[in-house]
Amino acid sequence: MNKNRKAHVTRRLRKIIVALLAMALCFALFFVWNHFQNQSFDETFYRVFSQKINEPVRAVYLSDAHQVRFGEKNEKLLEHIRSLEPDIILLGGDLLNDVDPDVDYVIELCQKLVQIAPVFYGLGNHENKVIYDMDLYKDQLEEAGIEEGTEDFSDLVVDRRLLDGLEQCGVTVLQNADEEIEVNGNRILIGGVSTNVDSFWPYSGKFYTAFDHKSESTFKILLSHFPGTVTQYLDDSTVDLALAGHLHGGIVRIPGLGGLKSADEGYFPEYDAGKFQIGNTQLIVGRGLGNHGAIPRILNKPEIVIVDLF
Repeated sequence: MNKNRKAHVTRRLRKIIVALLAMALCFALFFVWNHFQNQSFDETFYRVFSQKINEPVRAVYLSDAHQVRFGEKNEKLLEHIRSLEPDIILLGGDLLNDVDPDVDYVIELCQKLVQIAPVFYGLGNHENKVIYDMDLYKDQLEEAGIEEGTEDFSDLVVDRRLLDGLEQCGVTVLQNADEEIEVNGNRILIGGVSTNVDSFWPYSGKFYTAFDHKSESTFKILLSHFPGTVTQYLDDSTVDLALAGHLHGGIVRIPGLGGLKSADEGYFPEYDAGKFQIGNTQLIVGRGLGNHGAIPRILNKPEIVIVDLF
């Protein structure tokens, strides 16, 4: 190989090495930036209009925290929620992890939240795993000898710490249950289900049917951790607003395309985040606050949801 040929190869090799180093540096800077983005949170505001609401009501909705903290003892999160001055606070499940669960994390957070506004808690699959040692899938309930139509799972409880702690700090837990409240002169009925898509109808169907047939003049909110429950079963419902989570916004969000993947819906899930119209029901799916699993949130900043009812 002559000298000119060697010099050409050397220059080309140097360019390749410089390009690879530049790409590696860009990726490193991106992931550092992304990491710091995930240390704070977005707030997403939605407006829901209804003739059943006479005076405005503000609800703050949190889901899928997975034991993440924003500031020491979540003070940054709590301070921001206080500044929003909510009338009610709604929790959509998976505030803790089923692996190495920190029940005290949830209790300490809820003790502070109830000082801001009344708190209503719809359980998620991670709470179910801690409380019942199962996710409440249909085959799990059948294997445990729970007959279809049963909607009280108290006989399955193996760990009462979370339920007892929430009760003691004044949180209303809604599992196949509802609570009617008065807020700013409005009657609001809040219900909650923690069964998933395959177990919803056999093990929450009676509750949902009764909830659906209650007073049509009362504004109805349903906490359903799994958006699939709403999209599959509430297309002909009197529920005014459904709040869900679970999908973490698709984990990785691609600009213009949305979330990349969900365990329930596969790639590019339709109901990954945002507001949707399902029959008569407005569905809001939150991206959640935390993460669970090996893949970090990418271009998917943690989120709290604020719903203003008018």
